[in-house]
Amino acid sequence: MPEGKEKNADKRRKCVLLAAERSFVASGFHGARMAQIAKEAGMSPGHIYHYFESKGQIIEELIVTHFAEKMEMVEQFEQAGDKVVDHFIENLEKNLESSSDPFWSTLMLEIFSEATRNPEIAATLEKMDAEIKNRIIEAFRKNLDVEDLEARLEIFVAIIQGIGIRNIVAPDFDQRARIQKARDVAEFLFRQDENGMRAVEKAEA
Repeated sequence: MPEGKEKNADKRRKCVLLAAERSFVASGFHGARMAQIAKEAGMSPGHIYHYFESKGQIIEELIVTHFAEKMEMVEQFEQAGDKVVDHFIENLEKNLESSSDPFWSTLMLEIFSEATRNPEIAATLEKMDAEIKNRIIEAFRKNLDVEDLEARLEIFVAIIQGIGIRNIVAPDFDQRARIQKARDVAEFLFRQDENGMRAVEKAEA
């Protein structure tokens, strides 16, 4: 495909993905029809099928796109070296705001729900989640002397995802308070060992 046509095709695919996000949030994955997505994208349904075979393929592409965004964050953690915990906590506000946006939280709920019915989507989510988690754990493990690091990370991710869901039903809650408490939890989980000692200092001793 000539370079100009390839760029145009990529632009149209991104347009479809954005339209699909809005349609899935507005009507749910099963409620949204390809005709609705096409109208949102300003295309004909037939044109949509030129880029995607089905809604399932669209949601797979959304997962891949989200994965790529998360990997950029992971690479920043890896580049932080012995300051990885500092970097993690300093960037918590930005990461929390992006991952707990009500629109995105609603979209992720739709994707997770579909994963309970679609083994292929479930497998894609599991594979990408494992890669992100393993790389973050490896970056942390070089600077934290704790045995239960994976459990700590799982707890923190659950808290962040939970905040996103709470933003859907309680959008008026003080976001600054949420961020501060999330920082407190991060300090506890990633700076202290199971005996309450500061894990970073223990590793340096």
